[in-house]
Amino acid sequence: MLEQVFFISMEGRSDFLIENFQVREDVPLPVLASSENLSKEDITPDNIILGMFRVIRDNENEENIDYYRDFIYTVKPDIDAQLTSAALEAENNGDYAEAIDIYTGLLRLNSDSPEHLLNIAVCYNEYSLYLFDKGKEELALQMEELAFKYFKLLDDLPEKNDRIYYYLGRFYLSKENYEKSIDYFKEFISLTDDDERKKEVLDALKMIQSLGVLNEDYRYAQELAEADKDEAALESVDKFLEKYPSNWNGYHLKGFILRKLERYEDAVLNFQKALNFNGNEVDLYNELGLCYMNLGNYNKSELYFAKALRFNSDDISIYYNLAILSYHKKNMSEALKYCEIINEFNPNDLKAKDLVNLIKNSGELNAL
Repeated sequence: MLEQVFFISMEGRSDFLIENFQVREDVPLPVLASSENLSKEDITPDNIILGMFRVIRDNENEENIDYYRDFIYTVKPDIDAQLTSAALEAENNGDYAEAIDIYTGLLRLNSDSPEHLLNIAVCYNEYSLYLFDKGKEELALQMEELAFKYFKLLDDLPEKNDRIYYYLGRFYLSKENYEKSIDYFKEFISLTDDDERKKEVLDALKMIQSLGVLNEDYRYAQELAEADKDEAALESVDKFLEKYPSNWNGYHLKGFILRKLERYEDAVLNFQKALNFNGNEVDLYNELGLCYMNLGNYNKSELYFAKALRFNSDDISIYYNLAILSYHKKNMSEALKYCEIINEFNPNDLKAKDLVNLIKNSGELNAL
């Protein structure tokens, strides 16, 4: 049975106290109950607090928020710690939606708390990374945008503690904004007494340096590729690889540009070189699968998609590529099977639905 909020009128109850808090007659008290009918046993200070918290969480402009806030902090002054602990437990169990609900309520209850702001930013970011890992790109991008919104608010705080610098550094590292990541990690190191995290951050700084991604030629090649200036991008990435001949990122980027140019055999050579230096990068196997599919070598394409799945068995994008491969092989039943798998992960996946319609209508599919 879903929990629901009931409102109890306090009219005519002057000087009525709940745990030394004098309630107002003109504001009904929200009570959270776990049944369709409110019973006398449900009316407890804890359930009133949970009812108030639910109302605050679900109504950004709640007119009684100041009164609810006074009630909550008077009756249960440690509410922040208790609910934060519950949210962290939910987050650790992978129940990001529940954790976000709690963090949202806490932030509305205490909007001046940098800790609540940080917790919801981190949770949205972890959720987005989880969704990207599962191949649910559309929803992941939405969560990423919300994470960025809250990290921007943290970024704008005039004063930051070491924990905020640590997570800002991690956030920008995950978004491959290495300059900002380095700046925040350095601030963290200058402030923290946490030796374990300091070691982690120092290792991350060494890793960033080893990637060579701050190199001007690499960054310029990325910018040119994003602007579809692919021939110029190739020149820049080649300059980078002259300086960093063992850098898998460089070969990955070059392979990506070559695939865009439909030079699939050359792209394969560069993705294979990247694998020699980093054999655990799932995207390299996925890219090789795409190249071999476009070369018409369907057996090798399937082999590399299968390898990608071994690294990440829940990635929807790989199943979609397998569905496209099956379509090219004219194995429509197999293509539909992969679409069904995608549907189990995400019933609202539009690309899979379009492919199902294409198969059923015997249409043509553009090559990737």
